Amino acid sequence: MQKQQRKHAPQTMYRNIEEITGKRTFLSTGCIKAMNGDIIIDKEKILERWAEYIRELFKDDRKDHNIMKNNFAGPPIMKEEVETAIKKMKHGKATGPDNISVELIEALENFGIGKVTHLLNEIYDLGQIPTDLSKSMFIALPKKPGATECELHRTISLMSHITKILLKIIMLRIRNELKPEIAEEQCGFVEDKGTSNAIYILRTLIERALEVQKDVYLCFIDYTKAFDRVRHDEIIAELKQLNIDGKDLRIIKTHVLGTNCSNENRKQNQHISGHKTRR
Repeated sequence: MQKQQRKHAPQTMYRNIEEITGKRTFLSTGCIKAMNGDIIIDKEKILERWAEYIRELFKDDRKDHNIMKNNFAGPPIMKEEVETAIKKMKHGKATGPDNISVELIEALENFGIGKVTHLLNEIYDLGQIPTDLSKSMFIALPKKPGATECELHRTISLMSHITKILLKIIMLRIRNELKPEIAEEQCGFVEDKGTSNAIYILRTLIERALEVQKDVYLCFIDYTKAFDRVRHDEIIAELKQLNIDGKDLRIIKTHVLGTNCSNENRKQNQHISGHKTRR
């Protein structure tokens, strides 16, 4: 756990703590509440309710739906980039609709890496992600026992691992352009940094202030469903201001504008025309 903390991997550390302590995983109740508060137990109607909730949650009124048609600059994707992206991906993760895992690609070794590299270059050059790779499935995990409201569930999107590899490559390419835009004070969601030190410093300041009987004022801002309500148009507009290759930006825009998700059930599937920003 100390090793995971040094690597700034709190999610892995907390997951291991839960496994050791035997913390119970919350299971779904098998029913959900409608907008009017009525309890729904019929599976088909439950899926319809989730589709309704997801459409509203991910609603994003975009002004520009056109994919970029100029400035196609960008170097081809190298085999080494694919290998690096795969190494940085977490293992043991659920697959998307194509059921192809990163472990399967690794098991195919050079043959699999070569095929994936060729496929990703075709996608990169054309600027279009195939329909099968742009689909994602969403699952809802209850935040507490007995949760029946949609709002009390955490929605997670499962996308193709091949698409994840492509996005990882793009992320690694544009990272150097994005780093100067990130404030030095930001600790979360930054490579090689974590929030533990910041929390420790804050706690120390509070303790010293209390010792001399000084007031401490803290401001906590909690955005509800912050990741799910990202405005894609604003992200694209900001990225255009940076020195990012046209092909990289085109792939990002194609992905955020063309992703569809479905509510996955073992026996049923409710398609949702939505756009998911969180994996």
